[in-house]
Amino acid sequence: MKYLTIIYLMTFILPCAAQVVKSKDGVSLGQRSEFISACTKGADKKLMNINGMEIETYKYCACVCDNLIPTINSWEMERAMKENKMTDLFLKDENLEILMKCLEGNFKINDDYKFEYTDNPELQKKIGIKNCVNEILSDDEMNEIWTKELAEEYCDCAISKLLSAGYTYKDILEIEDENSASFNEIALPCVAEVFKTNTEFKSSNSYNIYDIKGGGYRSLIPLVDYLGQGYKIKINISGVVKYYLFDTGASDLIINRDTERELLLNGVLKKENYLNKTEYTLANNQTVKAQMVKLDNIIIGDYTLNNVVIAVIDEGSLLCGKSFLDKFKKWEIDKQNNVLILYK
Repeated sequence: MKYLTIIYLMTFILPCAAQVVKSKDGVSLGQRSEFISACTKGADKKLMNINGMEIETYKYCACVCDNLIPTINSWEMERAMKENKMTDLFLKDENLEILMKCLEGNFKINDDYKFEYTDNPELQKKIGIKNCVNEILSDDEMNEIWTKELAEEYCDCAISKLLSAGYTYKDILEIEDENSASFNEIALPCVAEVFKTNTEFKSSNSYNIYDIKGGGYRSLIPLVDYLGQGYKIKINISGVVKYYLFDTGASDLIINRDTERELLLNGVLKKENYLNKTEYTLANNQTVKAQMVKLDNIIIGDYTLNNVVIAVIDEGSLLCGKSFLDKFKKWEIDKQNNVLILYK
């Protein structure tokens, strides 16, 4: 989360940079000294501590002066000043990259550092989203799935949740742990929000009343509180009963290899049940290979479902996703009574 450090530092680097007048050969020694002095003075001290975030301001200011300022043309700086767009100039991809590199070894965040809005929330969110997008798109595996537009939408959601809910740095370090608050309260809902409107999503299942046996016109499924991090629901696959994390951000009903082995040993899964393999994006943005299978006799509530396509992932969690719900005419959640209502 180095971008938060940049937010604080930008507030005094910008006016310092605006005062630098470069020669053809770059920044003179006098100008360098003046810039670093003004930059450090703007932070009040050489080692700044902001609620658990320690910043070596002198080293950072010197790095910016030596590596960023010489790359910016004087006419760019003059135009940015005139149009009041100094922030935009510094947030260009190539400039932001230098700012980030200048933080290496020059800052430290304690685990109990609490993320919250600063005096400049617009700048804070802008830098946060931009850095978040760059991190996603710099990952080759992510690049195959995420467009810049999708990354921007996800990061907008994630940064907003991060800053408004008072998470700590320790929370963010645990964001890939599926049992953590940050995973369930930031990553999961934001990925769900992004891909909910993704027109490329195609459900593996579809409604067919003849695939639904038993019960009345609707069935109430208890939502079991999962330590305040979401809900689980009970699903019975031909006698193999498991509790699945209810996650509409996931595409399909997902089982792991252990559950697959149980179904194979019970004679439920056979060669003819296996379909194609496909790439699957988990809620933590990890891309994995999933084996798709089609099963009958899946019991949830008062209903028994047939012809249900589910995904098998090597080390996947047990998830109940949107595609499974697409087997029903409609569904809704009664939050007051913590029940999932399925309609035949």
